[in-house]
Amino acid sequence: MLKQKSQKNKNVRRTNLMTLIILAAVILSIAGTVFFGNMSFYSKSAPQEDDIIFDLSDYDFEGGDTAYLNGKWYIYKDALVVSEGGTDGEASAVLDIPFSWYDAVAGNGFIPRDKASYVCYIKNVNSDEFLSMFIKNIPSAYRIYINDVLVSYNGNLSGEDIWTEAAHNDLPFTLQKDGVYRLAVETRTQNNLGLYMPVQMSDYSSANARQSMSVAFRFLVCGIVFSCAVIFIVLKYTVNRDLYSLWLPVLSFILLLRLFLTNEGFAVMQKFFGDISYDVIGTFSFVLTFIIKLTALIYITKNVKIKVADNVYVLFSAIFLVLSLGVNFFPDTVFNAYYHLLLQLVSVIIDIYIINKLCIEIVKKTDYARLYLLSYIFIVVGVLIDVFFTNGIIHANCSSVMPVCFLLFVIFTAIIHALRIKKLFEFAIQAEKFEIELEKANTSLMLSQIQPHFMYNALNTIKSLIRKDPEKAEKAVIDFSMYLRGNMDSLTKTDPIPFSEELAHIKHYCNIEQLRFGDKLDVFYEIGTDEFYVPTLSVQPIVENAIKHGVTKKAEGGSVTIITDEDKYNYYLTVEDDGVGFDVVKALKMKDDKRSHVGIKNVKERLEVIMNAEVDIQSEPGKGSKVVITLPKDKNVKTLQESLEFQEKTIALEEMEI
Repeated sequence: MLKQKSQKNKNVRRTNLMTLIILAAVILSIAGTVFFGNMSFYSKSAPQEDDIIFDLSDYDFEGGDTAYLNGKWYIYKDALVVSEGGTDGEASAVLDIPFSWYDAVAGNGFIPRDKASYVCYIKNVNSDEFLSMFIKNIPSAYRIYINDVLVSYNGNLSGEDIWTEAAHNDLPFTLQKDGVYRLAVETRTQNNLGLYMPVQMSDYSSANARQSMSVAFRFLVCGIVFSCAVIFIVLKYTVNRDLYSLWLPVLSFILLLRLFLTNEGFAVMQKFFGDISYDVIGTFSFVLTFIIKLTALIYITKNVKIKVADNVYVLFSAIFLVLSLGVNFFPDTVFNAYYHLLLQLVSVIIDIYIINKLCIEIVKKTDYARLYLLSYIFIVVGVLIDVFFTNGIIHANCSSVMPVCFLLFVIFTAIIHALRIKKLFEFAIQAEKFEIELEKANTSLMLSQIQPHFMYNALNTIKSLIRKDPEKAEKAVIDFSMYLRGNMDSLTKTDPIPFSEELAHIKHYCNIEQLRFGDKLDVFYEIGTDEFYVPTLSVQPIVENAIKHGVTKKAEGGSVTIITDEDKYNYYLTVEDDGVGFDVVKALKMKDDKRSHVGIKNVKERLEVIMNAEVDIQSEPGKGSKVVITLPKDKNVKTLQESLEFQEKTIALEEMEI
């Protein structure tokens, strides 16, 4: 007891340590992405020779360089300096653009909530080709002007109808190398914080080529995820309804929707969603984040057979519902801009729960638990990085990280199912071999039962009875012929038979033996039920052992009792004798061709393999023997094929509980 408790505590410690290590690795990978991504982003920032003036002389736009205009900008609060009239008024402040989220949380009074304009100057642009300027992945509606000429826009920011497009509409333009140009960015938003993503400037052709590649890659991943979902639906309803879970296609379709609703995905798909503005998509992204986590929780726990109480699902669903409703009622403060971000981070609670459960299974050495953990980590990392990028915490372009992570999830899921299919295929081959061996074993057992000395003794008994007691002789002939017929029939019977048939065969055998041994052998039948199935010639050899190597070896003889009974879950069959007994271990080690015990090992294996029975052999030299066969009712099959199918289904359900 103390040893079991110690082992349990050790497993708990190992599980907790593994969970902490994995969570630390996930946090470090995301923090590293944020840090190094933003460091590389700021290292590409255009230099300023003075506040608000960017010098672009070091950029080779024709060679594919991109300039990020990160630095000091004038900000005009509550004003659209070009579309609503000049810059006669003084700027509200000079701010670092794009501003950090820390500035917004600290309550910096210069962070705009409705409309604002940002102004800077650029000079020394080295390019004879068309240029492009845009702001990637920002939910605010914006317009970009160079010397009051519109060069890029995103949605509508005039009047009361504020509407944001996910795609940036950048118009090609050229600039003189020695010119100084005023750059003005007007933004307007309902739920977001102004200009928190960088203004980018690059060669027009290169920018569009990169954009096209990003879109193509994202939709390639979408196609793979969609194909995965469809394939598993087809497999479930055409190959094996029990092996394949519908939760995987459901999760795949939700991941697909998440790819459609962010970054390049929504830039293409927005027109199919009607008049939904891009800044409203934050709510949908939050909802999808929670649904992804909840669906993944159900999918993984069902497939890895992790026991999870129903109230856990109810609790997570309740949290999701309350936070979703809170979006509509949260106070209109600067914190409101962070609400969707914080809500999505709350879903990390589910991540921790799933990771801990999978670590428990890894400690238990559950099949495929490591692969499930690794595949889920890809979902966690992909979603979190996408959340940070969408909300401006990561300024570097990492829109392809989530598609890559989802692709890796699909790949590892395919590997898991490939390993399962391989295992089932190997089982099918073993089952086929088993069926062949079983037929050989049945034949061998039947032949071993028709022993020359038994036939000689039986015929001599009948011969002696013909003159003394013709009626008994006639009955003995019938029993002997029925016994032979039963053995011959077993050659063609591979399927289990009703116990009533096996019992009739036993009685024919026992009647012959009682004629031979007379008062030295008594056979009693306590048959509570005979409505179950056993393999052919599986009980008769046990009775023969009891008579031949038990009772008749005893000088005064003895008795054999055959008992059947049942309860709610099992059938019970007992063969008991009060003979000389034997060494069970030694008997089981003997080969079937040894005559000390007739195929006892063979019979035991057949009952266990075909009927999933438990065979308990008890014996002690000098005190008799007892064989108890326990046959589970839910596994008491009528045919060999049914037995093989049942074993295949059992293995499948052990790997994937549906």
